[in-house]
Amino acid sequence: MEDLFRDTRLARLLDYWRGKRGNRQAPARRNIRPMELGPLIPIVHLIDVHQDPLGFCHRLVGAEIVDRVGRDVTGKWVDETLYGPATTEVFDGLAAVAWEIRPYRRLARLDWHDRPWLAMESLEMPLLDEDGRVNMILRGASHFTVGADWGVARRMSWPIAA
Repeated sequence: MEDLFRDTRLARLLDYWRGKRGNRQAPARRNIRPMELGPLIPIVHLIDVHQDPLGFCHRLVGAEIVDRVGRDVTGKWVDETLYGPATTEVFDGLAAVAWEIRPYRRLARLDWHDRPWLAMESLEMPLLDEDGRVNMILRGASHFTVGADWGVARRMSWPIAA
């Protein structure tokens, strides 16, 4: 499992999510306990999922993410103001997690942001409300430096077997 990710903390976060899921499609938000996440907290990002119309709002952004990206988006919506030309890709990626109720791994270059030398690996996992609908996404994100010759497409994503 750990070799699936560049950063082994993401593998630990996936193991935590799977452990909380039990025999359900995804764990409930109430099953996630920040105190249990310990050293993973700096890379944790919680995103609220709103329905009718579908929208995503950043609830909590870990300190390491804020430091690496250079901004805190807590309380802000996923829209063009935040993500510019990458808005559709970011929105559609979160929508896939919510609609499919499955985790995704992503690699992306932050060339849309003011740090084009920065890339991100993330893990996005659904959390359910009492009615079994996705109402939040638990996301872990790790950032690393890349050169202009980075041999990976600008953005890639893979569903992960739950």
